[in-house]
Amino acid sequence: MARKNMFEGISPPARPEDAAKEPLPRTNPKMPEVFQSAGPIAAIRNDLRSVASRSVQDIDPDLIEDTGLRDRIGAIGDDIADLRDSIAKHGQQVPILLRPHPKLSGRYLVVYGRRRLAAIKGLGTTVKALIRTLSDEEAVLAQGQENNLRKDPSFLEKALFAGDLEEAGYDARVIQDALNVNRSHTSHMRKVREAFPRDVLERIGAAPSVGWKRWYELAVKVIEQKIDAMSVHPEPFPAGLTSDQRFDAWMKAIPSAASAHKAESSRSAAAVIVKATNGLELGAVGLKKGRLSFASTAENVAFAGWLHQNADTLFPRLHEEFLARSRKD
Repeated sequence: MARKNMFEGISPPARPEDAAKEPLPRTNPKMPEVFQSAGPIAAIRNDLRSVASRSVQDIDPDLIEDTGLRDRIGAIGDDIADLRDSIAKHGQQVPILLRPHPKLSGRYLVVYGRRRLAAIKGLGTTVKALIRTLSDEEAVLAQGQENNLRKDPSFLEKALFAGDLEEAGYDARVIQDALNVNRSHTSHMRKVREAFPRDVLERIGAAPSVGWKRWYELAVKVIEQKIDAMSVHPEPFPAGLTSDQRFDAWMKAIPSAASAHKAESSRSAAAVIVKATNGLELGAVGLKKGRLSFASTAENVAFAGWLHQNADTLFPRLHEEFLARSRKD
C-alpha cells in the first residue's frame, strides 16, 4: 500500500503561478574590498605569489652580471682567497641576492654578495641565490642594509658609496636610508669628498679605525688652508702599512707639503719681463696659484688686445711646442 504523504496538510498547497517561476541562482557573497587588499587573506595570497622569490635557487655564475655600485674600497679579488677555501670546504652557507636583468631574459644583476660570487666563480660551481624583483631604489636599500648588518663599512667607504649614489641621481632620503645615517652625517661625507680626490682616498684605504670626526677635521683643514691633496705624500706608502697607518702617514706629510707649496707660490709670484727681438719691453707675464696673466706696457695695449683676440690659435700652438719639448726631455 502506498505510503501516505506525512507532510500533507502541513505544507501549503502549490500555487499555479509558482510553477512558472525559475529558481533564483545562488551567488557567492562579494568580499568587501578592505579584505581584498589587506588582512590575512591578502597576506596568504601574497605569500603564495612570493614562494619562488623566497626559495634558494642554484644559478650559473655566468648568467650573473656585477654592474652595481661599489660599496667597499679595493679590488674585490684582493681578499677572497680565504673565502674561496672556506666555501670549497664547507659549501656556500649564505645565499647572495639577485634581481632579474631588466633587459636580458634569463640573466641577473647582483644586489649583494659580490665577494661570495667572485669566490664561487673561481670554484666552477653554481651559486646559491635568492631572486627578487626590485627597483633600482629598492636594490640600493637592500645593498646598504645588508652591508651594515654583515660588516659595518668604514666611514670612508660609506662616504665614497654615498658619493656614487649622488652621482647616480638617487634622492638624499634613499642614500640616508641605505647607509643608515642622518642628513648631518651625509654633509660630513660630502666635505671629505670635496677635500680629497678619490685617487688619494683609495690610496689611503678604508681606514676602519678612523672615525668620521678625524676625517672631517682633516678635510676642513685641507680646504681652509688650500692644501693640494695630490701633493701630500705623492710617493707610494711603505709596504706593510695598514690603511689606518697610511692615514697617519698622510697627515704627518701635510706640513712639508704645505711648506713646499708656499715656497713654490713665492717663486712663481715674480713676474717675467717679456721683450721683443729689438729689446723693446712688451709687458710682464705673471704666474700665481696656477693662473697666468700678461700685463702689457702702455705702448703695447694694442698687442695685448691682439693676443686676446687670437688666443684660440696661439695657445694651442704653444701647447704643442710644450708637449714636443716635454717628450724630448
